[in-house]
Amino acid sequence: MTNRTTLKSDLHALGIETGDAVMVHASLKAIGVVEGGAESVVAALRDAIGPTGTLMGYASWDRSPYEETLNGAQMAEEVRRNWPPFDPATARTYRGFGLLNQFLADTPGALRSAHPDASMVAIGTLAKELIEPHRLGHALGRGSPVERFVRRGGKVLLLGAPLDAVTVLHYAEAIADIPGKRRVAYEMPMLGPNGEVIWETAEDFDTNGILDCFAIDGEPDAVETIATAYVSQGRHREGQVGDARSYLLDAQDVVSFGVNYLETRFGHKDGRNR
Repeated sequence: MTNRTTLKSDLHALGIETGDAVMVHASLKAIGVVEGGAESVVAALRDAIGPTGTLMGYASWDRSPYEETLNGAQMAEEVRRNWPPFDPATARTYRGFGLLNQFLADTPGALRSAHPDASMVAIGTLAKELIEPHRLGHALGRGSPVERFVRRGGKVLLLGAPLDAVTVLHYAEAIADIPGKRRVAYEMPMLGPNGEVIWETAEDFDTNGILDCFAIDGEPDAVETIATAYVSQGRHREGQVGDARSYLLDAQDVVSFGVNYLETRFGHKDGRNR
């Protein structure tokens, strides 16, 4: 059975080092049976980065009304009235981004960012710097935890997670100088100063398809397309962590690659690309 010690060894062999800032995307099923379960996986990750490292995950929120309010969609009045406000201290994570994030959020000392739908959880030396501020309208682009993570020289770790999970590439979408980027509007229930619900409207880039050609049902989106192209060039580290086929990507490098990929193929035809 895999345990905390062997996972730490696997992570170091993959390229995780003491002091690293790591954004993890994980499939507990792919990692396999681990002595101590998900808590041991979190502990092994923290062991691998050491006391000076930082661990971050994309938590989101299991009650995010993103789809229910997207682009003017209306909720039933009673449903809207009874929808809970987002409270970073108690909100559960979105299961679709992996169960490990809930264990990370429950770890003593973990901090949660204030954007309900794009909420990040972080623990370690840079945790506070990474997650604050995180305002509506700045989900994964400029001014977001992802931008600060990239600028801090972070590493993206896929533990059995698919290539469409490379969240930092949404930052590449946001900063790439290409025309026709899709935008969306939605509403989020925020916690007011007296515990009341305050619905706030946000506008941001469409993470389900930054361009029309990446928003076709059943076809790869921009993140998966770019990540696949990046890995094909061998600019990453690859290996086994537990039973999981895993990837380690340099955040700055994959974002730079992503921006270039988008601007080269979809940029302005008058030479105004960066």
